[in-house]
Amino acid sequence: MRKITHYILYILIAFAALLNIQCSGNGKEKTPLSELVHAESVMFDHPDSALHILEHMPMPSARWDKENHALWCLLTTQAMYKQMMKISSDSLIRIAYDYYKPTDNARRKAMSALYMGCINYDLGYIEEAMQYYLEGKTEVEKTDDYKTGYLIMSSLTNLYLFRDFADYALEACMKAYDYAVKDSNNRYQLTSLGLLARCYCISNEFQKAIETYQKTAAKAVELGFENNEYYYSIQKEIALVYTNSWKFEKSLEILKALPKMYQPSLLIGTNYLMLNQYDSAYLYLNKALITNNVYTKKSVYESLYKLGNNPKYRKYLKSYCDSLLYYNDSIMALDKGKEIIAYKEKFDNERLTTEKQRLELEKANIMNWWMFTIVMVLLILVFFAYIYLRKQIAIRRKQKEMDNLSILLHQKDIEMKKNESYIAELQKQYEESIQKEDLYMEQSEVLLQLKKENEQLCLERDILNEKLSSYSGSSSYMQSNVKVLADRLSELERRENELCTLILSEMPILHNLHKKPEYLSDTRLTEICRITDNIYQNFTKRLMKDVPSLSEHEIILCCLIKLRFSIAEISIFMNIASTSVSRSKLRIKNKIYALSKDSSYEKSLDIWLWEY
Repeated sequence: MRKITHYILYILIAFAALLNIQCSGNGKEKTPLSELVHAESVMFDHPDSALHILEHMPMPSARWDKENHALWCLLTTQAMYKQMMKISSDSLIRIAYDYYKPTDNARRKAMSALYMGCINYDLGYIEEAMQYYLEGKTEVEKTDDYKTGYLIMSSLTNLYLFRDFADYALEACMKAYDYAVKDSNNRYQLTSLGLLARCYCISNEFQKAIETYQKTAAKAVELGFENNEYYYSIQKEIALVYTNSWKFEKSLEILKALPKMYQPSLLIGTNYLMLNQYDSAYLYLNKALITNNVYTKKSVYESLYKLGNNPKYRKYLKSYCDSLLYYNDSIMALDKGKEIIAYKEKFDNERLTTEKQRLELEKANIMNWWMFTIVMVLLILVFFAYIYLRKQIAIRRKQKEMDNLSILLHQKDIEMKKNESYIAELQKQYEESIQKEDLYMEQSEVLLQLKKENEQLCLERDILNEKLSSYSGSSSYMQSNVKVLADRLSELERRENELCTLILSEMPILHNLHKKPEYLSDTRLTEICRITDNIYQNFTKRLMKDVPSLSEHEIILCCLIKLRFSIAEISIFMNIASTSVSRSKLRIKNKIYALSKDSSYEKSLDIWLWEY
């Protein structure tokens, strides 16, 4: 049965460990796989290589290696997003997000929140994207990962810009620029300066916008983009700012300085129109019609419609009006079609999400039933184990009580045997001192006390025997073992006493003193003390340590009593009266019992010393 208990305990410990592994987060992080470390190291400069490494490595197990699996999902999503690959859902990055969210890894939490926001933004879930970006912002502030910090804040800036939240966009853009500077990344600084200029534009702070665009252009030249399309797009935006601030000549000056292929005909035509240079406006606006972009054509026809108010071009007014209405209808149809497509995609995504949630709910229900079954089985096992252990505890308690009673019974037997030996010894001394009244009284009192004590012990022994007989015989084996041990101890003590008595009787000096008592000099008394120490394990040293108030004379007297000399013999050895010996014994007894913690029952000095 004890083995069964151990097995049950092992099962419970294993189950608790399994629950701890399944339910707890990662306490101590593992070392990432070498492929994951390599992919992350080349991610920013070569995301295509990183994706190649991730796709060709064995995917870490989602059950047994959750940490590396979560990192694989995060890095794979990051590589795909950096290459502008279409990501149809957030299911992959959500694995990483859900894994890192309850952990203390602020950097991974920020990265997973960033790409959750990016993918949800691309899928059209703007509110969700904003929440993820804000989560990433909170976490990245706990780290020194300035690249991730810049990406989060620039994403927030774009989101605020397109929703015309000027103040929020400006604050986020300033933070993005700060991260770019801390990271010493010139390209990030260039991009964040461009975003900052747009923030000033939507805030109608045109002068700050122009100054910031000029810093952006200077940074582009610094990076070698002076003859690059990006540099020319910055110049176009500067010209647009001048146009919006009614500085049409300055805007035209900038636009005319651009190469022909990069000159925006629509913006140039608009500037000429605002300067009332209608011929040039007509020329550039018609040139701007050479495009397939319906939005651009709509803007061109709006400007041409305004130009039609001029008498020279009024003959084209009806044509411009018809074209403007046509493109307005086309744009409305396109927007409506986009809305329908968006709603359809949203419906499909919601349907997939609902289906996924249903499957997860079914899976959770199955897991709950399994957990319930396991818990019930464990509870049943624990219940039976509890009953078994309680029964064993009751049996052991009963055995312990019986053992205690047996030990107590044997102690009473031992005490009775000791008292019988003391009675025999004292009876012998009593017979020797019967002729002296003072000694006679002392010995008779001690004998009477010992006999009464033996009668009480006999009564207690009978009571213990009755208690033992009331128990069942289920623990008779244990009881017999205790009895054997107690008997062996009693026998060993008896043998020790007999051996000491034999040694004392065989020693010539003691034998002669018993046979013919005589006065003992200090030297011989010292020899008597040495013999006592040899036989009774440093008797005098132990006695002086326990009762330090005893004098040297009293120590010698104690040694003589320990060696079973009577009062009459002691009086001869020390050349003093018997009454003096009795008084000395009384003083010694008072000193001993003055130090005793339990003075409720005081034995005679002879018995106390014999047992010491």
